[in-house]
Amino acid sequence: DTSDAAASVQAAPDITIQTALNDAVKALERKLVPEPEESALHLLSHSLDLSWENGHRELREILRLPSTSNSMLANQLMSDEQSNTFQSLLGRRINLEPLQYIIGQWDFHDLVRLKIKEPMLCPRPETEELVEFVLEEVSELIRNRGSTNERIRILDVGCGTGAIGLAIANRYRDEVQVLALDVLPEAVELSNDNAKRFLANHVGEKKGHKLNTIYKAILCSADDYTNTEEGEVYKMGFDIVVSNPPYIPTKDMTTLSEDVSRYESDKALCGGDDGLDIIRHIVKRLPEWTTGNCWLEVDDSHPSLIADWLSPGSLESARFGVECVSTYKDFCGRDRFV
Repeated sequence: DTSDAAASVQAAPDITIQTALNDAVKALERKLVPEPEESALHLLSHSLDLSWENGHRELREILRLPSTSNSMLANQLMSDEQSNTFQSLLGRRINLEPLQYIIGQWDFHDLVRLKIKEPMLCPRPETEELVEFVLEEVSELIRNRGSTNERIRILDVGCGTGAIGLAIANRYRDEVQVLALDVLPEAVELSNDNAKRFLANHVGEKKGHKLNTIYKAILCSADDYTNTEEGEVYKMGFDIVVSNPPYIPTKDMTTLSEDVSRYESDKALCGGDDGLDIIRHIVKRLPEWTTGNCWLEVDDSHPSLIADWLSPGSLESARFGVECVSTYKDFCGRDRFV
Protein backbone atom coordinates (compact mmCIF):
# COMPACT_ATOMS: atom_id res chain seq x y z
CA ASP A 1 0.00 0.00 0.00
CA THR A 2 1.62 3.27 -1.12
CA SER A 3 -1.19 5.64 -0.11
CA ASP A 4 0.50 7.15 2.96
CA ALA A 5 3.71 7.70 1.00
CA ALA A 6 1.82 9.42 -1.76
CA ALA A 7 0.03 11.60 0.77
CA SER A 8 3.32 12.67 2.29
CA VAL A 9 4.43 14.15 -1.03
CA GLN A 10 0.98 15.09 -2.27
CA ALA A 11 0.95 17.72 -4.99
CA ALA A 12 0.29 21.05 -3.31
CA PRO A 13 -0.02 24.56 -4.71
CA ASP A 14 3.19 25.72 -3.04
CA ILE A 15 5.37 22.65 -2.41
CA THR A 16 9.05 23.38 -2.82
CA ILE A 17 11.70 21.01 -4.08
CA GLN A 18 13.28 20.95 -0.63
CA THR A 19 10.00 20.04 1.08
CA ALA A 20 9.20 17.36 -1.49
CA LEU A 21 12.66 15.85 -1.09
CA ASN A 22 12.60 15.78 2.71
CA ASP A 23 9.07 14.34 2.78
CA ALA A 24 10.06 11.65 0.28
CA VAL A 25 13.07 10.53 2.33
CA LYS A 26 10.88 10.25 5.43
CA ALA A 27 8.23 8.26 3.53
CA LEU A 28 10.82 5.84 2.17
CA GLU A 29 12.37 5.45 5.63
CA ARG A 30 8.96 4.64 7.13
CA LYS A 31 8.48 1.90 4.55
CA LEU A 32 12.01 0.55 5.21
CA VAL A 33 13.03 1.01 1.58
CA PRO A 34 16.78 0.39 1.13
CA GLU A 35 18.90 3.52 0.64
CA PRO A 36 16.02 6.00 1.11
CA GLU A 37 18.12 9.12 0.50
CA GLU A 38 19.69 7.79 -2.71
CA SER A 39 16.28 6.66 -3.94
CA ALA A 40 14.65 10.04 -3.28
CA LEU A 41 17.54 11.95 -4.85
CA HIS A 42 17.56 9.94 -8.07
CA LEU A 43 13.78 9.85 -8.44
CA LEU A 44 13.36 13.58 -7.81
CA SER A 45 16.19 14.42 -10.19
CA HIS A 46 14.48 12.25 -12.82
CA SER A 47 11.09 13.88 -12.15
CA LEU A 48 12.57 17.36 -12.49
CA ASP A 49 14.52 16.36 -15.61
CA LEU A 50 17.75 17.60 -14.09
CA SER A 51 21.15 16.79 -15.56
CA TRP A 52 21.96 13.07 -15.34
CA GLU A 53 25.54 13.83 -14.37
CA ASN A 54 24.86 16.49 -11.72
CA GLY A 55 21.14 16.49 -10.82
CA HIS A 56 21.24 14.17 -7.83
CA ARG A 57 24.40 15.90 -6.56
CA GLU A 58 22.66 19.29 -6.63
CA LEU A 59 19.73 17.80 -4.73
CA ARG A 60 22.04 16.17 -2.21
CA GLU A 61 23.28 19.62 -1.25
CA ILE A 62 19.67 20.69 -0.65
CA LEU A 63 19.15 17.72 1.65
CA ARG A 64 21.83 19.13 3.96
CA LEU A 65 20.44 22.68 3.97
CA PRO A 66 18.26 24.14 6.74
CA SER A 67 14.65 24.89 5.91
CA THR A 68 15.48 28.62 6.02
CA SER A 69 18.00 28.27 3.19
CA ASN A 70 17.87 30.82 0.38
CA SER A 71 19.00 28.29 -2.26
CA MET A 72 17.16 28.98 -5.53
CA LEU A 73 16.76 25.27 -6.37
CA ALA A 74 15.63 24.37 -2.84
CA ASN A 75 12.91 27.03 -2.86
CA GLN A 76 11.75 26.40 -6.42
CA LEU A 77 8.09 25.39 -6.55
CA MET A 78 7.27 22.08 -8.21
CA SER A 79 4.69 22.04 -10.98
CA ASP A 80 1.69 19.75 -10.71
CA GLU A 81 3.17 17.57 -13.45
CA GLN A 82 6.49 17.26 -11.62
CA SER A 83 4.77 16.46 -8.32
CA ASN A 84 2.52 13.85 -9.89
CA THR A 85 5.45 12.21 -11.68
CA PHE A 86 7.47 12.15 -8.46
CA GLN A 87 4.58 10.60 -6.52
CA SER A 88 4.17 7.89 -9.14
CA LEU A 89 7.87 7.01 -9.10
CA LEU A 90 7.96 7.00 -5.30
CA GLY A 91 5.05 4.59 -5.24
CA ARG A 92 6.97 2.19 -7.45
CA ARG A 93 10.05 2.46 -5.24
CA ILE A 94 8.00 1.85 -2.10
CA ASN A 95 6.86 -1.35 -3.81
CA LEU A 96 10.60 -2.13 -3.89
CA GLU A 97 10.99 -1.88 -7.64
CA PRO A 98 14.72 -1.33 -8.33
CA LEU A 99 15.76 2.24 -9.07
CA GLN A 100 17.40 1.08 -12.30
CA TYR A 101 14.08 -0.21 -13.65
CA ILE A 102 12.15 2.89 -12.58
CA ILE A 103 14.60 5.29 -14.19
CA GLY A 104 15.35 2.96 -17.10
CA GLN A 105 19.08 3.60 -17.13
CA TRP A 106 22.15 3.45 -14.91
CA ASP A 107 25.89 4.04 -15.07
CA PHE A 108 28.18 1.04 -15.30
CA HIS A 109 31.95 1.31 -15.51
CA ASP A 110 32.59 3.91 -18.26
CA LEU A 111 29.10 3.45 -19.75
CA VAL A 112 26.97 6.48 -18.86
CA ARG A 113 23.20 5.89 -18.95
CA LEU A 114 23.21 2.22 -19.93
CA LYS A 115 19.61 1.21 -20.67
CA ILE A 116 18.14 -1.12 -18.05
CA LYS A 117 14.87 -3.04 -18.36
CA GLU A 118 13.00 -5.58 -16.28
CA PRO A 119 13.67 -8.51 -15.89
CA MET A 120 17.36 -8.27 -16.85
CA LEU A 121 19.81 -8.23 -13.98
CA CYS A 122 20.65 -4.74 -12.72
CA PRO A 123 24.44 -4.36 -13.09
CA ARG A 124 26.23 -4.50 -9.73
CA PRO A 125 29.34 -2.55 -8.66
CA GLU A 126 31.33 -5.76 -8.10
CA THR A 127 30.78 -6.69 -11.75
CA GLU A 128 32.81 -3.61 -12.66
CA GLU A 129 35.70 -5.40 -10.96
CA LEU A 130 35.18 -8.37 -13.29
CA VAL A 131 35.40 -5.97 -16.24
CA GLU A 132 38.68 -4.59 -14.88
CA PHE A 133 40.21 -8.07 -14.73
CA VAL A 134 39.32 -8.65 -18.38
CA LEU A 135 40.50 -5.20 -19.48
CA GLU A 136 43.87 -5.86 -17.87
CA GLU A 137 44.20 -9.09 -19.82
CA VAL A 138 43.07 -7.41 -23.07
CA SER A 139 45.74 -4.76 -22.55
CA GLU A 140 48.37 -7.48 -22.12
CA LEU A 141 47.20 -9.31 -25.25
CA ILE A 142 47.40 -6.08 -27.24
CA ARG A 143 50.98 -5.50 -26.08
CA ASN A 144 52.00 -9.05 -26.97
CA ARG A 145 50.22 -9.57 -30.28
CA GLY A 146 52.91 -8.00 -32.44
CA SER A 147 52.11 -6.35 -35.76
CA THR A 148 48.88 -8.21 -36.48
CA ASN A 149 45.74 -6.10 -36.71
CA GLU A 150 43.39 -8.94 -35.86
CA ARG A 151 40.85 -8.03 -33.21
CA ILE A 152 40.96 -9.75 -29.85
CA ARG A 153 37.84 -11.90 -29.73
CA ILE A 154 35.82 -12.08 -26.52
CA LEU A 155 32.82 -14.26 -25.67
CA ASP A 156 30.40 -12.85 -23.07
CA VAL A 157 28.14 -15.63 -21.78
CA GLY A 158 24.81 -14.43 -20.35
CA CYS A 159 24.98 -10.79 -21.44
CA GLY A 160 21.74 -9.43 -19.91
CA THR A 161 21.89 -5.66 -20.48
CA GLY A 162 25.20 -6.04 -22.32
CA ALA A 163 27.05 -4.26 -19.52
CA ILE A 164 30.18 -6.45 -19.36
CA GLY A 165 30.83 -6.90 -23.07
CA LEU A 166 29.99 -3.30 -23.90
CA ALA A 167 32.23 -1.91 -21.16
CA ILE A 168 35.10 -3.90 -22.72
CA ALA A 169 34.20 -2.97 -26.30
CA ASN A 170 33.75 0.67 -25.34
CA ARG A 171 37.29 0.83 -23.91
CA TYR A 172 38.97 -0.94 -26.86
CA ARG A 173 36.76 -0.10 -29.83
CA ASP A 174 39.49 -0.62 -32.42
CA GLU A 175 41.02 -3.64 -30.74
CA VAL A 176 38.30 -6.11 -29.72
CA GLN A 177 35.30 -7.96 -31.07
CA VAL A 178 32.71 -9.12 -28.54
CA LEU A 179 30.14 -11.83 -29.16
CA ALA A 180 27.48 -12.01 -26.43
CA LEU A 181 25.07 -14.85 -25.67
CA ASP A 182 21.79 -14.90 -23.76
CA VAL A 183 18.74 -17.16 -23.53
CA LEU A 184 16.28 -14.28 -23.11
CA PRO A 185 15.20 -12.59 -26.39
CA GLU A 186 14.62 -9.32 -24.52
CA ALA A 187 18.21 -9.43 -23.23
CA VAL A 188 19.60 -9.89 -26.74
CA GLU A 189 17.47 -7.02 -28.00
CA LEU A 190 18.49 -4.74 -25.13
CA SER A 191 22.19 -5.57 -25.47
CA ASN A 192 22.15 -4.78 -29.18
CA ASP A 193 20.21 -1.54 -28.51
CA ASN A 194 22.81 -0.52 -25.96
CA ALA A 195 25.55 -1.37 -28.46
CA LYS A 196 24.03 1.06 -30.95
CA ARG A 197 23.87 3.71 -28.23
CA PHE A 198 27.53 3.45 -27.25
CA LEU A 199 29.29 2.23 -30.38
CA ALA A 200 27.32 3.36 -33.45
CA ASN A 201 28.96 6.78 -33.70
CA HIS A 202 32.41 5.21 -33.57
CA VAL A 203 31.48 2.72 -36.28
CA GLY A 204 30.12 5.57 -38.41
CA GLU A 205 33.48 7.32 -38.24
CA LYS A 206 35.30 4.25 -39.60
CA LYS A 207 34.81 3.52 -43.29
CA GLY A 208 33.75 -0.07 -43.96
CA HIS A 209 33.17 -0.84 -40.29
CA LYS A 210 29.92 -2.36 -39.10
CA LEU A 211 28.60 -2.47 -35.54
CA ASN A 212 28.97 -6.25 -35.35
CA THR A 213 32.68 -5.76 -36.07
CA ILE A 214 32.84 -4.62 -32.47
CA TYR A 215 29.79 -6.09 -30.70
CA LYS A 216 26.95 -8.49 -31.40
CA ALA A 217 24.51 -10.30 -29.10
CA ILE A 218 22.74 -13.48 -30.21
CA LEU A 219 20.07 -15.76 -28.76
CA CYS A 220 21.89 -18.89 -27.64
CA SER A 221 22.66 -20.77 -24.42
CA ALA A 222 26.13 -21.68 -23.25
CA ASP A 223 25.41 -25.37 -23.79
CA ASP A 224 24.12 -24.79 -27.32
CA TYR A 225 27.04 -22.66 -28.48
CA THR A 226 28.87 -25.59 -30.01
CA ASN A 227 29.67 -27.03 -33.42
CA THR A 228 28.45 -30.53 -34.16
CA GLU A 229 29.68 -33.01 -36.72
CA GLU A 230 27.21 -31.51 -39.19
CA GLY A 231 29.46 -28.54 -39.79
CA GLU A 232 30.84 -25.32 -38.40
CA VAL A 233 27.87 -23.19 -37.39
CA TYR A 234 29.72 -20.96 -34.91
CA LYS A 235 33.13 -19.36 -35.15
CA MET A 236 35.32 -20.35 -32.22
CA GLY A 237 38.87 -19.37 -31.30
CA PHE A 238 38.04 -16.73 -28.70
CA ASP A 239 40.93 -15.12 -26.86
CA ILE A 240 38.95 -14.56 -23.65
CA VAL A 241 35.65 -15.82 -22.23
CA VAL A 242 33.85 -13.83 -19.54
CA SER A 243 30.61 -14.50 -17.71
CA ASN A 244 28.49 -13.35 -14.81
CA PRO A 245 26.23 -16.41 -14.98
CA PRO A 246 23.23 -17.29 -12.81
CA TYR A 247 25.02 -18.59 -9.72
CA ILE A 248 22.77 -18.36 -6.67
CA PRO A 249 22.06 -21.80 -5.13
CA THR A 250 18.35 -22.68 -5.05
CA LYS A 251 18.26 -22.75 -1.26
CA ASP A 252 19.55 -19.16 -1.12
CA MET A 253 16.93 -17.75 -3.48
CA THR A 254 14.53 -17.30 -0.55
CA THR A 255 17.10 -15.11 1.23
CA LEU A 256 17.22 -12.51 -1.54
CA SER A 257 15.89 -9.04 -0.79
CA GLU A 258 12.42 -8.34 -2.16
CA ASP A 259 13.62 -5.79 -4.71
CA VAL A 260 15.69 -8.57 -6.28
CA SER A 261 13.38 -11.58 -5.90
CA ARG A 262 10.23 -9.75 -6.98
CA TYR A 263 11.57 -8.04 -10.10
CA GLU A 264 14.78 -9.57 -11.46
CA SER A 265 14.64 -12.72 -13.58
CA ASP A 266 15.08 -16.04 -11.78
CA LYS A 267 16.82 -17.23 -14.95
CA ALA A 268 19.47 -14.56 -14.45
CA LEU A 269 19.88 -15.36 -10.75
CA CYS A 270 19.40 -19.04 -9.91
CA GLY A 271 22.16 -21.49 -10.80
CA GLY A 272 20.45 -24.67 -9.61
CA ASP A 273 20.89 -26.69 -6.42
CA ASP A 274 24.51 -25.69 -5.80
CA GLY A 275 24.53 -22.65 -8.10
CA LEU A 276 26.94 -24.29 -10.53
CA ASP A 277 24.58 -25.51 -13.30
CA ILE A 278 25.49 -22.88 -15.92
CA ILE A 279 29.10 -22.80 -14.78
CA ARG A 280 29.31 -26.55 -15.55
CA HIS A 281 27.97 -25.86 -19.07
CA ILE A 282 30.61 -23.17 -19.53
CA VAL A 283 33.42 -25.42 -18.27
CA LYS A 284 32.27 -28.23 -20.58
CA ARG A 285 32.40 -25.93 -23.63
CA LEU A 286 35.54 -23.95 -22.77
CA PRO A 287 38.08 -26.09 -24.66
CA GLU A 288 35.98 -25.69 -27.82
CA TRP A 289 35.61 -21.95 -27.31
CA THR A 290 39.12 -20.88 -26.36
CA THR A 291 42.66 -21.81 -25.47
CA GLY A 292 42.84 -18.64 -23.35
CA ASN A 293 41.39 -17.62 -20.01
CA CYS A 294 37.82 -17.57 -18.75
CA TRP A 295 36.80 -15.03 -16.10
CA LEU A 296 33.74 -15.76 -13.95
CA GLU A 297 31.82 -13.89 -11.29
CA VAL A 298 30.42 -16.48 -8.87
CA ASP A 299 28.74 -17.03 -5.52
CA ASP A 300 31.08 -16.58 -2.57
CA SER A 301 30.76 -20.32 -1.84
CA HIS A 302 32.08 -21.22 -5.31
CA PRO A 303 35.75 -20.24 -5.60
CA SER A 304 36.92 -22.90 -3.14
CA LEU A 305 34.61 -25.50 -4.74
CA ILE A 306 35.81 -24.70 -8.25
CA ALA A 307 39.44 -24.59 -7.14
CA ASP A 308 39.09 -28.12 -5.71
CA TRP A 309 37.02 -29.42 -8.63
CA LEU A 310 39.39 -28.13 -11.33
CA SER A 311 42.70 -28.08 -9.47
CA PRO A 312 45.68 -28.42 -11.84
CA GLY A 313 46.59 -32.08 -12.35
CA SER A 314 43.31 -33.41 -10.96
CA LEU A 315 41.26 -36.05 -12.78
CA GLU A 316 38.36 -33.63 -13.31
CA SER A 317 40.68 -30.98 -14.69
CA ALA A 318 42.12 -33.51 -17.12
CA ARG A 319 38.63 -34.75 -18.07
CA PHE A 320 37.39 -31.29 -19.01
CA GLY A 321 40.68 -29.87 -20.23
CA VAL A 322 40.18 -26.92 -17.89
CA GLU A 323 42.00 -25.91 -14.73
CA CYS A 324 41.30 -23.28 -12.10
CA VAL A 325 44.25 -20.90 -12.11
CA SER A 326 43.31 -18.27 -9.52
CA THR A 327 40.50 -16.96 -7.33
CA TYR A 328 39.96 -13.35 -6.28
CA LYS A 329 37.98 -11.38 -3.70
CA ASP A 330 35.67 -8.46 -4.42
CA PHE A 331 35.98 -5.00 -2.83
CA CYS A 332 33.97 -6.22 0.17
CA GLY A 333 36.47 -9.01 0.83
CA ARG A 334 34.17 -11.80 -0.39
CA ASP A 335 35.42 -14.62 -2.60
CA ARG A 336 33.83 -13.60 -5.90
CA PHE A 337 35.90 -14.26 -9.02
CA VAL A 338 37.67 -17.22 -10.64
